[in-house]
Amino acid sequence: MPHWRARLIQLNNTTVGNALAFNGFWALACIGQDTALPFTVAALFILVIATPDSGKTGLLAARIATIGILVDIVLTRSEIFVFPEHAFIPLWLALLWLGFSTTLVRSLKFLNRHLLLAALFGAIGGPSSYFAGYRFGAVDFGHELIPTLLLLAVIWACLLPLFFTLARQLYNEDLTEVSVHN
Repeated sequence: MPHWRARLIQLNNTTVGNALAFNGFWALACIGQDTALPFTVAALFILVIATPDSGKTGLLAARIATIGILVDIVLTRSEIFVFPEHAFIPLWLALLWLGFSTTLVRSLKFLNRHLLLAALFGAIGGPSSYFAGYRFGAVDFGHELIPTLLLLAVIWACLLPLFFTLARQLYNEDLTEVSVHN
């Protein structure tokens, strides 16, 4: 493995490093939207190569993204989310799901042992992310703000524990062995 990749993996495997990397990726995707797609794809590529096991990372990303994209499509078709220039969901949003999956075994892994805390974190973090996207003009809400955020809180309170359960299937039971050497 090249030294630069080992260093990238080491940095991304820290809670702070992965959180900063994902939040930068989120900002690029959400603020840049369709205009920044080439850069968003490149940033996703960097997030993926900054993981020690691209096979497990890819499989987890596929599982998480499939569920997340389907949820977002249902919310869009139900006019909870409105993306005026897109029939389903924009590509940058689908890429966000792939990038988000890298946080489950890195910056968010502390929630794995406490699924009730993960549900609470999801109930706050999920709607907060969509609200920030709304404020940046990346998504419109087809219904009143508070009921939309409450619905997202319920959805994310269910999704985040589910995502950790899926991560456990690929990694060891408690995700403590996720390291540079996996």
